[in-house]
Amino acid sequence: MTRWSKSRQIIDTLKTELLKARENARYWEFMAVTDDLTGLHNRRMLDNVHHHIAERRNSSMEERIALLFIDLDDFGQLNKKFGDDVGDDALRLLGKTIRKNIRKDDIAIRKGGDEFVLFLVGTTPELANRTVVKRLELMLDGELSLTIQDMEIPIRGSIGVFSYDEKLSPLENLKHADELMRKQKKKRKQTKKERESPAPTSPSTGNVWGD
Repeated sequence: MTRWSKSRQIIDTLKTELLKARENARYWEFMAVTDDLTGLHNRRMLDNVHHHIAERRNSSMEERIALLFIDLDDFGQLNKKFGDDVGDDALRLLGKTIRKNIRKDDIAIRKGGDEFVLFLVGTTPELANRTVVKRLELMLDGELSLTIQDMEIPIRGSIGVFSYDEKLSPLENLKHADELMRKQKKKRKQTKKERESPAPTSPSTGNVWGD
């Protein structure tokens, strides 16, 4: 083998190793912000998202963003009654449902536990409520379920929708969306309670038509 051939071989080897190193770096960068249970982004992505939004604002790209905060109902009871594996299945199912109902540019994050945060880019809460939020609310109001021991277990949850405000800190934006979600959850539980309560019976007043 000539000296030139040896040099060429070394260069090719170095290029191959460099490509592998870059691929590995991209892989670990992706894994660092990915939730291994749902396949969505994890909470580390929150800082990146807020930084990304700030950069777009600085470049005069005025984009409206609807911030969604999702929380499952009675998730602790689900885990307690059926086990953590069933709870994990519920989270995976919700993650899959979210991915099917958002666009490529939108960002979905599992914040932790049964809490999810969505950034819908280029839309307002009003528009989101008529599209993505409406679909997700239908899914989380009885359409989404798991089959456990021949039983259909509905996966229910509440959604808060907030217009992302660049003047607020990331934590404040999340806090507002969380508060709206809690109001929605309280309203839903009150409605459910009213539906399940027996209708009041009126005392007998005799024959209203007379004898």
